[in-house]
Amino acid sequence: MNTFLQVLTRSGIGWGAGAAGFFTYLLAFDLGFFISVPAAVGTSFLAFYSTKQIQKQVWLKKNGITRREYLFITRNLKEAKLKINRLQRQQLKVRSLGAFRQILELNRLSKRIYQLAKREPRRFFKAESFFYYHLDSVVEITEKYTFLASQPGKDKEAFRSLQQTKTTLDELSLSLEQDLRKVLADDMDTLHFELDFAKKRLEEQKTIK
Repeated sequence: MNTFLQVLTRSGIGWGAGAAGFFTYLLAFDLGFFISVPAAVGTSFLAFYSTKQIQKQVWLKKNGITRREYLFITRNLKEAKLKINRLQRQQLKVRSLGAFRQILELNRLSKRIYQLAKREPRRFFKAESFFYYHLDSVVEITEKYTFLASQPGKDKEAFRSLQQTKTTLDELSLSLEQDLRKVLADDMDTLHFELDFAKKRLEEQKTIK
């Protein structure tokens, strides 16, 4: 939410308000230099903070969420980020190329969903199954898989457990793909609508000719 342009804007407004306030307090109200300086600083901070709050309200309205929803989403995104970091670390612990590619794909899907929800928080509610269930399962099972794979002298039971775990991760990868499709559902609907509209216009133009 705090883009460079937003920070630059409220900083400029803050400095401008502070400078204008200083000369107003000093010249118009004749408060003296030592009183005008702290008063101007206070004016600058007030203008900066007020502008920040206005920007935040505009951003929340643009994204169609309330302040409470934003705080709720932010808290869940922070927790998800920690889990994704755990998942990413597991990628360095596997030795087989197949397992590496599998965990790489899980990482890719998880990061994509996370980034979409972070950039546009309203998408979070379309990916609740990911944030509440699938991500936890992916992280826990991947950690179990890398732990079992790193153990020396594995017997038949260990190999069987590894295969079952790998199969479960394949199923979870499909679940993450479904979660991603849910997050992008509105975009796909918009794209289909635009394509249908463009196709209709082209057909109308051909009919006119």
